[in-house]
Amino acid sequence: MKFKVIIPIILVVFCICLITIFVFFRGNSESPRAIILDNLGLDGQSPSGEDIQFVQETRKLLEDIGVKVDYVGVNDVTLEVYQDLAKYNLVILRVHSGLLIEDEMVCFFTSEPFPENSDEYSEWFNKNYLAKATFERSGESFIGVKPDFISNCLNGEFHNSIIIAMGCNSSINDSMARAFVNDRKALVYIGWNWDVTVNHTDSATLGLLKSFFENNETIKEAIDKVSADCRTGAELTYYPDDETTENLRPKEMIEQLLEKKSSFIPDLIDVFSWVLLITLSASNWFDSCYRRFFRKF
Repeated sequence: MKFKVIIPIILVVFCICLITIFVFFRGNSESPRAIILDNLGLDGQSPSGEDIQFVQETRKLLEDIGVKVDYVGVNDVTLEVYQDLAKYNLVILRVHSGLLIEDEMVCFFTSEPFPENSDEYSEWFNKNYLAKATFERSGESFIGVKPDFISNCLNGEFHNSIIIAMGCNSSINDSMARAFVNDRKALVYIGWNWDVTVNHTDSATLGLLKSFFENNETIKEAIDKVSADCRTGAELTYYPDDETTENLRPKEMIEQLLEKKSSFIPDLIDVFSWVLLITLSASNWFDSCYRRFFRKF
């Protein structure tokens, strides 16, 4: 009798394991996700907030095509937020950035003031993952995120993800781009090769998103249409600069993710039905074998 009870239990566990494996390899059933990090208002001069035109129009554009949008405001762009970026398919970094002169690496500002006593993040500072990011005019300092932080401290890797870095000098060299693309597997990193004004980066980025998601243009087609900043000469660039990247169409990528989401539940039901059928058949077979075996005794 113990044998007869154990077999169905084993089959049920087997069924659950098969479904779990399917869910894991089939992928996440959530909608495509985007995040806007916005701390430009840290300087006391640049507009920030969910009510500004750039954020409102970007949110509407993305939500209209089925993308879920998270917004992180000026006081909340923390190291923990940076660590969680890999769960998003579109990352819009409306954050201050600059070039660290001592090691010629791109650095993103957090909204966390630079601590007098850095014990809280001492390990990351000692490993040179973080830096002191300072505004030239005000002299205010904040914790800065270096490329090695992206390479070593993010929670997971990107999957079908586009990174748009809207701040100054975000692509003055490839240091940050390599961290996102080479180390964390983002599809493409887009940024400015010099200082850029707020009005220009807002209008240029919104135009870029419209080219992607309204006109279904490729990365190269959309970026080629973006004009340089008339005040600074900054131009928008992308990494890696190869044929695969320049022919990528972000709209088609989002549509594929949406199609995958819509088919997830029906596929799961099909798998469950087949696994249940196999389980019942196997249970009947074991029961038949059990009866035949014990009849001999």
